[in-house]
Amino acid sequence: MAKVNFHQAWDNIFERYNLLDRIKEHGFVDISADDIKAVDNKEPRNLTKIDFREKLPNIMKREGLSILAVKNGLYKIAKNDPFIDVKEEISGEIIELEVPQNILTIDPFNIKSESGALDIAAISGMYDALFGEKSQLSVRGRLRGSLHFKVGDTAYDIEGVQIEVDGGYETKNALHLIEAKIGYTNNINIRQLLYPQLYWHDQLQGKKEIKSYLFYLQDDIFRFIPYCYDGAIGYLDHSKERAFRFKELRAPFSIYSVAVDPTSIDSSVPFPQADRFETIHTMLILLSQNSCLTKEEFSSYFDIVERQIHYYFSALKWLKLAKDENDCLLLTKRGEEIVTLPFKSRIEALAEIVFGDPIFHAVLHDQAIEPFLFYLYNMHSESTIKRRLRTIRSWIKYFDNL
Repeated sequence: MAKVNFHQAWDNIFERYNLLDRIKEHGFVDISADDIKAVDNKEPRNLTKIDFREKLPNIMKREGLSILAVKNGLYKIAKNDPFIDVKEEISGEIIELEVPQNILTIDPFNIKSESGALDIAAISGMYDALFGEKSQLSVRGRLRGSLHFKVGDTAYDIEGVQIEVDGGYETKNALHLIEAKIGYTNNINIRQLLYPQLYWHDQLQGKKEIKSYLFYLQDDIFRFIPYCYDGAIGYLDHSKERAFRFKELRAPFSIYSVAVDPTSIDSSVPFPQADRFETIHTMLILLSQNSCLTKEEFSSYFDIVERQIHYYFSALKWLKLAKDENDCLLLTKRGEEIVTLPFKSRIEALAEIVFGDPIFHAVLHDQAIEPFLFYLYNMHSESTIKRRLRTIRSWIKYFDNL
């Protein structure tokens, strides 16, 4: 029997329970975890954990539907969009901070976890600047609570659903809630911002203002974007976002100084077709925190579709940073060595690999590319070459900006 994938499983669920007609009649439908599992014996938590718009099953994308948990083991499917868009470009200046003195247990240039990023932000005084007053950590972790809100015309009565706060910091006048992410994503589920905001608003009963932020550690930039609840799903106020980085004294480095290395060609791995190098860098960090990750496990961290995960998998192998064993990706010795380096040294090491490649090197220097190089990588059609050149230019832009 053929293995049923994520999208096929949801097609089967919709067909078994006639969900589209029921949604058309009532505007929504509630479905239990037991009913979900009964169709193809798939784990409901794997089918319903949808943190980004791109992760919606195809049938929900086509019909403009979404799914949110309303109780432990019960989900509501409705015609709405419970995702908040995030701009990639950082608004305003990036404030440079001195490295905290006398702290040996956290390396500010080699942060690999959300908790580490939150802690060094607190130690370095980022929160003092962000909140405008001194703060203390008072909330962190998971809890269960009840909420009531609407998305579009659909009411949600949430009872006993898990609510998670990465970091909650109290000041004299407010509770500041932070949702932390390693790496950028272009949207986020309201569950991660709205739920904590409403829960703590109800708990404190107006005794303190509740302020929420989406925090990205984008390479070496600590980026905080205020979340504003407007009675609907809320929005991110990019006009008031703040960004910080630590000063790092290093000799200047230029990607244009990297020497070409003809021996670097390995045509056993496809030439990269993964435009966002920041995502590759984030994947490298994730692998350093896990012994091995499958494509499905990687997919849960990023706002990219299933097909693209394969391209990023392949790019890590092309860079010789990771290897594939039994459909699971793990770091190579090179990957292990590079990921331990401080941020700028790590980026320089990655640039040496990328721009040592003859094709990347030629494009960087506006030189003609020998046709046989394309053929080595089985790139014969103009459309294929065009897509690969787009990836090259995207990577050049990434390293140039750093």
